[in-house]
Amino acid sequence: MSRVKTFAKYAIWLILFWIFSDILIHVGMNSIYKDMESKSKIPEGIEIVQMQSTKVNGIIKLKVNDVELSGKYIKVDLYSKFGNLFGTQYLQVGNIKENESKEIETFFKISDVKSYEISVVEEKGENSEGFMDTAMSAISVIILVIKMLFI
Repeated sequence: MSRVKTFAKYAIWLILFWIFSDILIHVGMNSIYKDMESKSKIPEGIEIVQMQSTKVNGIIKLKVNDVELSGKYIKVDLYSKFGNLFGTQYLQVGNIKENESKEIETFFKISDVKSYEISVVEEKGENSEGFMDTAMSAISVIILVIKMLFI
């Protein structure tokens, strides 16, 4: 019986450590993101939810709520603090119905981005490298590590 109690104690300590480290990682990651500044006026019908970057990556979250933007593309240009263009991404808006909004989220892995410019275009151009559609979640990281261990 004492072995079961000892095993239960270790299991509880392991779970508590996991929860504590997840909280610290979440707080640490969210505190290093800094807001980027806009170089121009944001087009009508587009709301900036989150536009932040770190030294090595960043997050772009937009909310589109204008029916006239259906079928168009949102062009996002990322700039350095000196005004050099680092990257461009075209985000497809898709179809938006009346009284409906659509959230668009993307991630980028480009260093030292300090400002951005957003415009609406009719046709998609060529995206720069460094943009990702999804961030690696904790589950995908665990699956990747398990694959690497067994392969």
